[in-house]
Amino acid sequence: MIPRKRDGRILYNVKTDRWDVWDVYSKPVALHCGECFEIKLGDHFLSCRIEMDSEWVIYLSNTRFHLHPKVSYWIRVE
Repeated sequence: MIPRKRDGRILYNVKTDRWDVWDVYSKPVALHCGECFEIKLGDHFLSCRIEMDSEWVIYLSNTRFHLHPKVSYWIRVE
């Protein structure tokens, strides 16, 4: 059986300095460096990995994007 992917959001938690996954699990779950998921860009979900540099970034292939702490991002997880 193929695992069902679920849509949710990530929001920055200033108290923990982490991004939390919302709307997927029974309570928010913190993301850690190296975790993979899909992020929505336009109308498409693209595979990415989250990492901590001087600030939180995501990698899509060899491209790095900084996450803005005042923005929520739509994601998809297994």
